[in-house]
Amino acid sequence: MVVKNNRNRVQTALALIVIIMVSGLIGLYFWEPEENIGFTKSGIIGIIEVYGVIDASETSYMLSQAVEEAVRDSSVKAVVLEIDSPGGSAYLIEQVYLDLLQLKTEKPVVTSISMALSGGYYIAVSADYIYALPSAMVGNVGVIGTGPGWLVPSETTLETGPHKITGFSPELFPFNLTTVLGSFSNAVETGRGEALKIPMSTVNTGSIWMGVEAKNNGMVDELGSLQSAIKYAADLAGITDYEVESLVARVADEVETIQFTYPSLKDLNEKNPPPAIYYLYLPKNIYAQSEPALNETMFLNTSSIRGDVLVDASHGNAVGPWILDAFTRLLTEEGLYVGYAESWQSLDDALNETRALVIACPRVYYSNDEYETIRNWVERGGTLILLGDASSDFLGMSTLQGPLNSLSDHWGIHYGNGYLYDMQENYGYYRNIIVNHIRSSFLSEGVHELVFYTAGPVYSQSRGYMSTPSTTYDSVTERAGSFDVVSIYKVGDARVIAFGDMTWLMEPYVNAADNYQLLRNLVEAIASSG
Repeated sequence: MVVKNNRNRVQTALALIVIIMVSGLIGLYFWEPEENIGFTKSGIIGIIEVYGVIDASETSYMLSQAVEEAVRDSSVKAVVLEIDSPGGSAYLIEQVYLDLLQLKTEKPVVTSISMALSGGYYIAVSADYIYALPSAMVGNVGVIGTGPGWLVPSETTLETGPHKITGFSPELFPFNLTTVLGSFSNAVETGRGEALKIPMSTVNTGSIWMGVEAKNNGMVDELGSLQSAIKYAADLAGITDYEVESLVARVADEVETIQFTYPSLKDLNEKNPPPAIYYLYLPKNIYAQSEPALNETMFLNTSSIRGDVLVDASHGNAVGPWILDAFTRLLTEEGLYVGYAESWQSLDDALNETRALVIACPRVYYSNDEYETIRNWVERGGTLILLGDASSDFLGMSTLQGPLNSLSDHWGIHYGNGYLYDMQENYGYYRNIIVNHIRSSFLSEGVHELVFYTAGPVYSQSRGYMSTPSTTYDSVTERAGSFDVVSIYKVGDARVIAFGDMTWLMEPYVNAADNYQLLRNLVEAIASSG
């Protein structure tokens, strides 16, 4: 009886199972899914494209919106930054970078680089992992600043402080750039951590590395394509089944094809009037297109010719009363007058009545006859003061130091075409070099340390009188050493004084270190020569 009951229960259970299976198959056969129901993937890998120059708030806003979309949408499991950018305005780059750091606390972020220079690399280091193409351009860590000018005030438009219009002190603005560079450096050091295999002092030179080199020095983690980055991001998110979607396209009002061109400094200044700070790579041919300085003597329009000190303005010289104001003031205190000669004939006529001749950054070569005229005057006791400079504000880009050397070489003094810099010991900025090797001369009394600004090396037959530390580099030779920046030629009554920088005697730079004392010594030497 028990066996029979058990058999009936089994048969009943089997019948129920069969009925359920048949019902299920019939249901599947006749079921039509609604259009709004679909099979979902395991997640989305979001792509944020960082293309071109980021120099407009609209661009950074769109990128920040894409980051916000990634944070808000739970179906976005990881993000890949596709970077092809030379950077842009510092504050816009920092906004995107900080947004990405916030995103990284919630979801994996991976970078794929075809070009990530300056601010582009700043954004790249926000990621957990960085891929780069073998020929990608990576690095260029550094800052470009378009500095403030000087205020010539009005009595109808009034301001409440000396920097209300300019924003910064012209003398201290380089220190601000160094502070901003520190923020960039900290981002790189934090983002790369122990993976970075080169010292930050090397990173901060602004060098560019190809992808292969960047992998070797730890600027990136691995060589690979965008697809490699997408797959790695999916692995970090723990998903194997995913869709790939542009988050920029999601948030953009319309998708545009970006025509990428490097801006000129003129373009940047029009969009962001100085002072402005950029994490941006500018090719040197673009950088050299900066606006010509308005200190060229073609703008002098002066009728002053004769003077105790004569300034040559006949060879396209980039010098004027503004630059020589402190120099002129000290000469005036000694009872000496400064005149400008705008033609060679006027200079020739006045030369024999002057104590000193100033030749600053000429852009036109001196003829042999002109040299002979100056040499004869120097040998009769005249003091020739040569002011060189390595800045494009003063140099002719096609001639560089050639016109000045066409004169100075005759006295065994030669100006190098490079500029000097020191990444270790400087006055707030790598091109503001310290000059602390001072040799005894009529210029050295009370002078222990100087600051020269974008100076060039001055080579001479005799050892220079004022030189830099051995940590200084020449931009052309790319070799370190102690470089002369002041040389003196003195034979009998002949005296030629050559400076490798002109900015040091301008206000306010003349107030740095012992610059003012050097200027006083120069003026006293002229006053005592008559």
